[in-house]
Amino acid sequence: MNYYISMYIDNELSLDEKIQFINLVHDDTAYKKEAVSFVEQEKLLAGALNKEAPASGPFSPKIRYFPSVRQAAVMAAAACLLVFTAFLFGKNYPYSLPVTPEIASIQQHRFVIYHQGSSTVEIIGSFTDWQRIPLHPAGSNGYWEISLDVPPGEHRYSYILDNENILPDPTVSAREEDDFGSINSILSVEA
Repeated sequence: MNYYISMYIDNELSLDEKIQFINLVHDDTAYKKEAVSFVEQEKLLAGALNKEAPASGPFSPKIRYFPSVRQAAVMAAAACLLVFTAFLFGKNYPYSLPVTPEIASIQQHRFVIYHQGSSTVEIIGSFTDWQRIPLHPAGSNGYWEISLDVPPGEHRYSYILDNENILPDPTVSAREEDDFGSINSILSVEA
């Protein structure tokens, strides 16, 4: 479910996938509330992060988290259109598999970072056993992403840009310095 919501917010769905997403939102009230909640959160983030990052070491003010206010307005308009359209059209599509109690506590989390000009972006953290996992470009506009299974608990993680620059997640305010002098973001996952 979170996959379709995230992909819809980032406008990365094909037209067929958008139709499927709209039908999912229409048929499942809880899913609709979750989708709208994520779009509202994205709107808040767009407003808060629509400015250049402060200079800090190798990460100069060239980093922009959201390219424009216009993009945030388009996403908000798309979300309103989605909700309106969801009530006009409706078909049943299966969208989830039964979850067994053994795997119910592990959650998939989507990690996204905007860093234009990087040739590689990786994530490293306690949930990857501190192994580097490459992120994938999300289009050609500087966004990188990956979805990972994250068990419940408190996790530390950072991004590695171009195999050398370590950067905490700029969208997460909870941070902590590690024993090596790097700053890690803190992610709390509830069971």
